[in-house]
Formats: sequence, C-alpha cells, structure tokens
Amino acid sequence: MNNTIYINPSKHGSLQNAIYDQTKSLKPEIGIGVTEIMFSDRHPYTITAILSPKRIQVKPDIVKRIDKNGFSEGQEYEYITDEKAEPITLFLNKFGRWKQLGNSQGSTFLIGKREEYYDFTR
Repeated sequence: MNNTIYINPSKHGSLQNAIYDQTKSLKPEIGIGVTEIMFSDRHPYTITAILSPKRIQVKPDIVKRIDKNGFSEGQEYEYITDEKAEPITLFLNKFGRWKQLGNSQGSTFLIGKREEYYDFTR
C-alpha cells in the first residue's frame, strides 16, 4: 500500500487539500456531501441525482459561518442545500477522481465530505 501524498505547489495550496485531492471518494448516494477541492479553498455541495455509475449531479450548498474566530484557520459552518441552484454534472475520470463535466483539468470533487474553507492568506 502506497501512503505517499504528492504535493504539487502549482495545484495544492495546502497540505489538507493535497490529502483530500488524493483521497478515494465514497460511493455516490443522493443527499451525501461533496467537497470541491480548489487551490487552497474548499466548497460544499450535495448530491441531488445519480445519472449513471460514473455521472452524478450536485448542487452547491449555502454556507453560513457560525464561529467567531475572524481571519483564522479555525472555521465552522452550517450547510443548507440550495434547492434553487443549478445542478452541475460530475464524471468519474480514469484516475478515480470526480471532475466537472466539460472541465476535466479543473477542481477535484471529494464525495463523502461536505466542507467549506476560505484561505485568508492568499
């Protein structure tokens, strides 16, 4: 078993995002959380439809910060699925990562975790 995490400074703005980017997603189920892994930020979604074993639709969540920590690493949020939002379609690529249909080089989406994070240092 290979436990090596590969960090690409041009792709991963944080160790946490490098780990999430290389974590195996759970099997998609309607209603479970999804996290878009960006350079150093993360954004939450909810699975709203399973189109096939390799295609799903997600909607972005509405996030509300509930901590009082200001510009810090310690961030807590509440999540609500935005029923009015347009769904986006994700596909499972040959490397086992979920990507947005039409943007195969873009962000990776991790199924099974719902998380918002804003990097105040960039």
